[in-house]
Amino acid sequence: FGSYNLGGAISGRLSSSDPNLQNLPVKGDLGKLIKSCFACDPNGEWLFCGLDFASLEDRISALTTKDPNKLKVYTDGYDGHCLRAYAYFGEQMPDIDPNLVASINSIEKKYKDLRGESKAPTFALTYQGTEHTLMKNCGFSAEKAADVTARYKALYKVSIDWVEAKLKQAGKDGYITGAFGLRVRTPLLKQSIRGTSRTPHEVDAEGRSAGNALGQSWCLLNNRASAEFMGKVRKGEYRKHIRLCAHIHDAQYFRVRNNIQSVMYLNEHLVEAVKWQNHPDIWHEDVKLGGEVGIFYPNWCKEITIPNGASEEDIYALVDAAQQAA
Repeated sequence: FGSYNLGGAISGRLSSSDPNLQNLPVKGDLGKLIKSCFACDPNGEWLFCGLDFASLEDRISALTTKDPNKLKVYTDGYDGHCLRAYAYFGEQMPDIDPNLVASINSIEKKYKDLRGESKAPTFALTYQGTEHTLMKNCGFSAEKAADVTARYKALYKVSIDWVEAKLKQAGKDGYITGAFGLRVRTPLLKQSIRGTSRTPHEVDAEGRSAGNALGQSWCLLNNRASAEFMGKVRKGEYRKHIRLCAHIHDAQYFRVRNNIQSVMYLNEHLVEAVKWQNHPDIWHEDVKLGGEVGIFYPNWCKEITIPNGASEEDIYALVDAAQQAA
């Protein structure tokens, strides 16, 4: 990269509140402000790079539950937010044909507000939220919260039933089994009966945590990919050129020497490592895992995304464009 002033940084999220930096917002002014504090090395010796798995939790949910409405986002090309927006608010979209992928995906432009409105309830219900959660977090009326919840459950009945079966088994075993055999203990589920008017709040809370762990535990794939990649690095000529500096849930960050060869190596071998899914629970012929390397310039809130398989010329062009825009 010659004189390009792109450096490295040691990054991480802090455990606190107001804001909780373990849940640092990806978008919005607050997220950008916090990320802008992590700037490049002014000496230009190191780059700050990273890779975030592409929709890891959504893909894992589709792969593990085999829910057809989750899988077809990846097999048929549906926009997931559009698909859910139509499921929740379809009567407000009379010109949308639910049987045509292109028609559903056109919601992104035709009904942008409804697509945006669908995101918060989806997130809440995915992580075991309830109608009361939608009333509190989304400002929905009791009637609207109940309606959206019912439609969400109809859309994703297969995956909801899958999670429920796992929780019922946890009530017998005293634990749920997540990624790579990881056991999450559920002593309250084993001692209680769920779904009654007298079920303690703590039991439901443990059930939500256990249900979430069925998907979130697969972020161990991030560790697995890093171990594979850094194993190669430490045995090869780039052992002093690439240094792991942080892991955040489904993303990993590196300090990389400011030269094109090191970036090319990162983009080839790290990308290959995150594509791994040689496990029967997550294998699928068509739905694949992956991600793209990013160079953060001039700081963490600005990312130069490097496509898989990019050539040296491609990377130079992307960096030049970022330099001119900065």
